[in-house]
Amino acid sequence: MSVTLQQSCTLVPGIPKSATGSGGLTLPAHAENSGRAAAEVPGTSHSAASHLGEGRIAKELVHFHDEESVLVYGWARRGPREFTLAVEWPGSTSGRRPDPVLAAQTVRQCGLAISHAEFGVPLDHQSLLWDLNYSIAPTLPAEGNGSLRLTVDLRCSPAKNGRGGSLIGGETMDFTVRQGSHAVIRAHSRSAWISPDVYRRLRGPYLSPGGGGWGAWEVPPPVPAASVGCGSAAEVVLAATDRPGTWLLRNDVANKTMFDHPVDHVPGLSLLGAAAQAAQAAVSPAVLVPADVTTSFSRYVEFDAPCRLSAVVRPAGAVSTGDVAGGAGASGASGSTLVEVVGEQNGEAAFRIGLWGPLN
Repeated sequence: MSVTLQQSCTLVPGIPKSATGSGGLTLPAHAENSGRAAAEVPGTSHSAASHLGEGRIAKELVHFHDEESVLVYGWARRGPREFTLAVEWPGSTSGRRPDPVLAAQTVRQCGLAISHAEFGVPLDHQSLLWDLNYSIAPTLPAEGNGSLRLTVDLRCSPAKNGRGGSLIGGETMDFTVRQGSHAVIRAHSRSAWISPDVYRRLRGPYLSPGGGGWGAWEVPPPVPAASVGCGSAAEVVLAATDRPGTWLLRNDVANKTMFDHPVDHVPGLSLLGAAAQAAQAAVSPAVLVPADVTTSFSRYVEFDAPCRLSAVVRPAGAVSTGDVAGGAGASGASGSTLVEVVGEQNGEAAFRIGLWGPLN
């Protein structure tokens, strides 16, 4: 089973949880503008119910501690399992095309918010992700470098418990991120939720964040920032090894983009960021412009052992749309390159991520 692109849901003491998985969500007092009223029940006839506001939604709905990291500004129900969400990307100095991590973060937050607020998934449940595949538009209409508002159309399908009944939350989600009528990202994910008791049994001795203490592990020096497409060493999540095409994962908790709060395993978004940097390093000095991304997670990556990433480049002419298995809509553009990144820990594969697009 592939597990957890989403960051763990580590709750701040005092944040209320929903009592059951079948009713509305109880939100903190500061979330009046952003959530749904506790009396509302998912699936009722208020098909046009709207929860759009000027401010960000409650950070607990997207499993963050830093309010500034929240991208979602509200949602409207369009049908029993269809929603439209408002998101805002922060200002950019490097153009408007989203990088793979921002694209994944956008759909991740939308899926989490709807699962908790509309389908009654308790805040203390953990998400398990089987796969996330998405495509990024080759261009994005420019509107300067300030913050950018976008719209996300989301369609959910119910999970099944194997006995004909439905589980809480949506197992399958399809996303279209739009700037006006222009589709920016198309994504498809499959996931499920597990209770705190099940998660405790699953994680066993690894349940405590960081094992010996949060951030207590050794962090190797970063590779040169320019070689992985970063603007500063603080953004780099890879360290060099003595083998070409292979790197070590750097779990630097000072990097708040990757580590918003203490967690018990390396977040999937951090692994995705590392894969994107490894893909860039593998094609350097050219620049890979990812158009399609596929992810597959087979086990958790822990903090107490080295995680090694290796990249294989399959150049233009050696790949086709069929090579991007399960993608949300491969662009099919000629001259594309596929970089396949595999992460291994303790001699076993932990994840596989493919990034496919043209080289500049």
